[in-house]
Amino acid sequence: MFTLVIDGRAIAVTDATPEAEARELLESLADEMIELESEGRQVWDGESPIEVRASTEEEIEAFDEAEMDEEAEEDDEPIVMFLIPIDGLEEDDEDED
Repeated sequence: MFTLVIDGRAIAVTDATPEAEARELLESLADEMIELESEGRQVWDGESPIEVRASTEEEIEAFDEAEMDEEAEEDDEPIVMFLIPIDGLEEDDEDED
C-alpha cells in the first residue's frame, strides 16, 4: 500500500499496485487537493512538496478498518482513502441517511 504525503503530512492511502500505478493515481489527485480543506485548512497549496511512499503499519491498519466498515463493492478498482478529515464529506454522508 502507498500513501500520499503533502508537506510531511500523510493525506491519503491506496491499495493500488504496483507502485507505479499507486504513484500515478495519488499524484493525479493533486489538483483536487487544492480545492479541498481539512479542518478549515487547505489540503494542498499547490506548491508544497508532494511525495508518494510505502504506507506505515498504522496507515494500513486505518485503511483495513475503514474498508471493513464500508459496504464495498467487489471490484478490482483501487481504493483511495483519506487519512485526514475532509471538510464537507461527513455532512454529505449524513444527508444521505
